[in-house]
Amino acid sequence: MNKKDFIEINKNGWNTLIKNNKPFSNTILPEYGPFLKRNENEINIMNNIKGAKVLDLGCGEGKSLEYLFNKGAKEIWGLDISKEQIKKAQMRFPQFKDNFLVSPMEEEVNIPNNYFDYIISIFSIGYTSDLKSTLNNAYKYLSKEGTLIISWTHPFYYCLEVVDDKAVVNKSYFNEESEIIMKGPDKVNLAQNNMMISTIINTATDNGFYLDKLYEEETVLKDDVNGYKSPFWRKEKTVNCPSTIIFVFKKH
Repeated sequence: MNKKDFIEINKNGWNTLIKNNKPFSNTILPEYGPFLKRNENEINIMNNIKGAKVLDLGCGEGKSLEYLFNKGAKEIWGLDISKEQIKKAQMRFPQFKDNFLVSPMEEEVNIPNNYFDYIISIFSIGYTSDLKSTLNNAYKYLSKEGTLIISWTHPFYYCLEVVDDKAVVNKSYFNEESEIIMKGPDKVNLAQNNMMISTIINTATDNGFYLDKLYEEETVLKDDVNGYKSPFWRKEKTVNCPSTIIFVFKKH
């Protein structure tokens, strides 16, 4: 799938999901992913959030930023491909209205460089058409002592399917081809990149980061995500595999 089509599918898809106003699986801080036994309140990755400047890549409606602002973040910025989500984020934070920008995360925009104490990407990195450009941008935006936090579906979780109430491997872990997925009760199309753990780490290191921490958290056995029951998120899978992987990167 070419970059232009990938971006267009996601722009239209996310706008449609928000306009439809129906529940869909969504991850918002303090949660780093579905079913995790621990969240940011327990893991405490952002232990210096008070007075911090934070940028959210794929910020959605700004709910994760709201959590961080309530924890003491001083200044917040958000980037999202969906104008419908950015509208909601601006309504949530009228005092930071100009800090919310409509753009794919892989395209460089008018955001301060060497500025942010924390850059977060909570369950959005797989929706970039270009991981290298996205991480290169993040490196530019992040301050010298800053931290980049990425959470995403654990790559092996994508390899599992539930058959007769049992999880079976039905896909190669090495298959990194982009694909169209369907999200929400209306089965809205989104474009997604599947990436091995090594791909994310190596691309980050190629762009000047080093891996500070890696989390593969235990899960609670349940089927609904914030009240929405998704056919993708199944407890039969999380018995055998983490639902989520969390990367914590710092600058060299």
